[in-house]
Amino acid sequence: MRPKRFRWLGVEETSRAELQLRASARQQEAVAHLGQQALAGVARADLFDTAATLVSRGLDVEFSEILELRPEHRSLLVRAGIGWHEGCVGKTLVTAEAGALAGYALNAAGPLVIADLSSEIRFSAPPHLEEHGIVSGVCVVVQGRDRPWGVLGAYSAQPREFSGPDVLFVQALAHVLATALERARVEDALRKSEEHFRSLTENASDIVTILGDDGIVRYVSPSVQRLLGYGANELLGRNAFEFMHPDDLSPVMEALSDAIQRPGSPQTATFRFKHADGSWRVLESIGQAKLDQPNSYSVIVNSRDVTERILHEQMLRTSKQRLRTVVAGAPVIFFSLDPKGVFTLAEGKGLHSLGVRPGMLMGKSFFELLGDVPQAVADVRRALAGESVTARVELFGFEFEAQYSPVRERDGSISGVVGVATDITERRRAEQALRRADAASRTLVQQAPFGIFRATPEGAFLSVNPALVEMLAYETETELLSRHLDRDVFKDPAARARYLTQMNETVGAIESQAVWRRKDGEAITVRLYGRAVRYEDGRVECHEVFAEDVSERRGLEEQLRQAQKMEAIGQLTGGIAHDFNNLLTIILANAELLARGPDEASLRDIISAAVSGRLMVNQLLGFARRSTLTLEPIHLGHL
Repeated sequence: MRPKRFRWLGVEETSRAELQLRASARQQEAVAHLGQQALAGVARADLFDTAATLVSRGLDVEFSEILELRPEHRSLLVRAGIGWHEGCVGKTLVTAEAGALAGYALNAAGPLVIADLSSEIRFSAPPHLEEHGIVSGVCVVVQGRDRPWGVLGAYSAQPREFSGPDVLFVQALAHVLATALERARVEDALRKSEEHFRSLTENASDIVTILGDDGIVRYVSPSVQRLLGYGANELLGRNAFEFMHPDDLSPVMEALSDAIQRPGSPQTATFRFKHADGSWRVLESIGQAKLDQPNSYSVIVNSRDVTERILHEQMLRTSKQRLRTVVAGAPVIFFSLDPKGVFTLAEGKGLHSLGVRPGMLMGKSFFELLGDVPQAVADVRRALAGESVTARVELFGFEFEAQYSPVRERDGSISGVVGVATDITERRRAEQALRRADAASRTLVQQAPFGIFRATPEGAFLSVNPALVEMLAYETETELLSRHLDRDVFKDPAARARYLTQMNETVGAIESQAVWRRKDGEAITVRLYGRAVRYEDGRVECHEVFAEDVSERRGLEEQLRQAQKMEAIGQLTGGIAHDFNNLLTIILANAELLARGPDEASLRDIISAAVSGRLMVNQLLGFARRSTLTLEPIHLGHL
């Protein structure tokens, strides 16, 4: 009976699926955690350390680093990292030249995957990678708005193949990191812009204009030269509406009309005003009318150039939207609560599992919505009390793994809770299915009619099934597990060595025969069908083998071969006897004719000898089954 191959293939596929599932879940949680840190506005240095840690753990590698491109674009600084010698992070500079690793990564069209650093011809490795014995790695550019910010890299001192999901994981972390950095840059630029505008206001740098009720410019302050490029006299006597963007005329004219109708009441307007160079500047103006003389008004307007502020606000909105897009696409729920437990944020693809759209939870109380889920309520209260909590909770038939973290102000007070909840329903179902499949696989192995075992390359048993225990005449699996293939099972150690060499040098399964020794000393012939299970680097981990006792079959085959040999001998004997009988027939016939002559006595001896020969021929034909033997009673005394 030939062993079936699907058993060990099923076990392998189950193990691979389980590892991939766990790795994918771990990487998704890492991306979610970095997104949470970005939303919480943690310090840049802490964000770098978190990203370096997450990429190292998510890919299960020893080294990671975040390189920041220096302003001169000629070098990069190791800003954060995992696994490097003391003094490397924060001090090590690497070149950004195209022929070096970092420079090559910055100019590459996509992720850079390194299979074997020592054999790379595309670029040279930086000294600190060579000093740490780096073999393989993956690098992804952290892309800023206008230029690359730097490079996120993960490395291993062991040969490592980085899969498509691994590369996507590093890209996702780099994207979240880039979005967070861009957001911080925009916020910093906005803050500086606001400080700049405040300084202008304090120094009376705004444009002060006096308009007639018909929009004619009667006065403009000297600051118009600096802000709009016009000399003070260039605008006098001109209608201000001539310089405004056509799309903004209607609201500005309405604001002017309101100011005239309600003298002393400030009116505001934001509009685009043409610069002397032909470009458009956004002005934010506030004005009020005063009565100069009956039926004649003048409007005093204070205008501020807010072009940069508007641009930065638009960039900030875009940056926030990008971050929200990343968050919304993750299979999790990001949320934040104020001190009273009211939702201030609820985003993420995981909301779809609950039938909730983004924004639906804003302003609603966590305690009211989930009051019938005591565990969730208790976890949030613990977080509001200052405790970080991780727990699993079931909501409406779905299972979530939730993390709650208190938000602390500078004075130590808690201003709310930020959290992330990952929908692990499908993962749990998959885990249960894997366990069921594993149990079924184990049952089939235990009930298989042929021997199945796993052993180390050195010959120590790792696992055996009952059929193998019975085949080798042992009492229990434990007893057999204590035995050794070389010493206790293979009758010929040289045969074991040959089989081991063939197994280790072959990719895939091999078939062989060997003579084994049972516990009682009896030798049996077995047919072996197995393969070498290897690590990712190609080293042999163990051997998986099916064994079938073919001793009885070998005996039957030997009997069949013996019968075939005897049949062949019989056929040969019969042929010879038949030919000899023909010759004797001729001799007898002629001898009987001659016996009637004068030499009768001599011919009787010839006839007697021929008759004896015919009897011998009949016996040979009987052996060859070509004549029928006659059974006759004989008198024993005559023998």
